[in-house]
Amino acid sequence: MRFDPITKEIYTNNGEFIKKMNCPYKINWDDLEATNSTSRKCSNCDHLIIDTKYLTDDELLQMVTQNADTCLKLNLNQHNLRIISNGILEQK
Repeated sequence: MRFDPITKEIYTNNGEFIKKMNCPYKINWDDLEATNSTSRKCSNCDHLIIDTKYLTDDELLQMVTQNADTCLKLNLNQHNLRIISNGILEQK
């Protein structure tokens, strides 16, 4: 999975667009209601927020395709995430 922090867009490793991150509430993960180890619930919008840390590109793409309003948690240091800028993979 690739993430552009400037545009807030998520792509598969093959460059396929997944979703643009846009949460008006900006609530800390630890302040959300725990539902299980990989998801939390937002009391403001009543959406489920999915932690992407253990998801593959295919799982994430399928999830967002089934429900475009799926909310996602990203950690810029997670092992399955690469930071890009203008579509170019940044060097670490």
